[in-house]
Amino acid sequence: LARRANIPIRETTSDARRDIVERLNYAHQVAVDYYNRMLFERKYSVVAEDYLQQKRNISLASIEQFKLGFAGEAWDGLLKHAATKDIKPDELAQAGLVSKSDKDGKYYDRFRQRLMIPIFNLSGKPIAFGGRTMKKGEYAKYVNSPETPLYSKSNVLYGLNFARDHIRDEKSVIVVEGYFDVISLWQAGIKNVVASSGTAFSLQQARLLARFAEEVYLFFDADSAGRKAALRSVDVLFDAGLEVKVIAAPKGEDPDSIAREHGADRIEELRENAVRFLEYLLYDIDPDAASSVAKERLVREFAQIATKISDPTRRELFILEASATLRIPPEKVIAPAVGTLPVAEETTDLPPSRETAFLSLLLNNPGNIDDVFAAVSPEDLDSRKLARLYSAMITQYKIDGTLNAARLMESMEDEEARSELSRIAAMEWDTDSIDNELRAHLREFVSRKQQQIRLGLLNELTRAEAEGDQQRADELLRELKQHGL
Repeated sequence: LARRANIPIRETTSDARRDIVERLNYAHQVAVDYYNRMLFERKYSVVAEDYLQQKRNISLASIEQFKLGFAGEAWDGLLKHAATKDIKPDELAQAGLVSKSDKDGKYYDRFRQRLMIPIFNLSGKPIAFGGRTMKKGEYAKYVNSPETPLYSKSNVLYGLNFARDHIRDEKSVIVVEGYFDVISLWQAGIKNVVASSGTAFSLQQARLLARFAEEVYLFFDADSAGRKAALRSVDVLFDAGLEVKVIAAPKGEDPDSIAREHGADRIEELRENAVRFLEYLLYDIDPDAASSVAKERLVREFAQIATKISDPTRRELFILEASATLRIPPEKVIAPAVGTLPVAEETTDLPPSRETAFLSLLLNNPGNIDDVFAAVSPEDLDSRKLARLYSAMITQYKIDGTLNAARLMESMEDEEARSELSRIAAMEWDTDSIDNELRAHLREFVSRKQQQIRLGLLNELTRAEAEGDQQRADELLRELKQHGL
């Protein structure tokens, strides 16, 4: 209509960003197809193909599944191919696929003589690459895409687009270090697996996992740098409400080699023998954990982790778990951290965003409402205001057999409550993912309720042991095992 009337429409910032994202997505898809085709051009990629099929035992089906490829020696191979697809050099540069020379200003391919591993977002669109060198000598083993409008390393976990449904079904995820660990485990039949790519976890990555999983199994080569990075940042996994366990790889082996040489049964055996993170750390830091020097070191380590957990309930649970692991009072666990623990603010009247989102999802997608109302009570919400709204929603559902925001507002006398409900009901959700989002929020509430139960049991256990009531302590330990501790 605007064009017909010769009325100019100013493009908004969001429109411009959407256009950029679409072009960069297109550039990456063209690159994926180009590199994948190059892998099967024998004259170009004999070394890469042999590496995959002979050294790594990667099947053709897996090569196709993960869209593996090869970047040849040419300085402008992708540049020339992209030009035939109407992609400009500056767009490739913005996508992190080419670089610009400081000397003459010319563009050149960022990846050359490398095995190419595409990195996908949660929707399955390629957004970055990892490139492993196929040349011997003084070359970086891996070159990865830089940060771009599409790709931020702290927001992505390799393989999650393939694994998400399997993780949801299993309610657990195995986190490995590298790309080929993921591919080998997947090929062996272990599908609920993602890679940290050798870096410390970010809170965004932890929350991403918490949308699909309840338990995280860390599975690394015993001496890897990635394992050290993951263990240093495990606090964000606790902060996201995840149970953390460690799968111990036998000395000299790693997830990739175990999957290739022994298959899924061996990995399942190792997973069944996984230990809780605190128990693992107990002996990882010092096998002689009974000594006073070792205990002091462990207390400092546990206290340092506790200072990084912002959620008060989860932090308290962590401290009590550490107390039970070390067999010392909780106050001694946190003693090294006194003065550095986050102070909980009085926010009971400020609705947490996760609870706001939870109510909005219910109003916009009432399909699973019976399960939700059975699992979550108003007392489970931290915000008093939202707890009252949730209680009103339950009441309406019992009376009408349905949820309707307009009728619910009519029944409310409090103007502030009506305004809040209107705001919550108006929140927009992706219709393709709304059901999964609601299930993720439901899992979060159930997990928090379980944590509260364990917290109470651990408190009782600490008191029973302090009072020398061994019979009661044994009963509580049995109860804790029933609740997964």
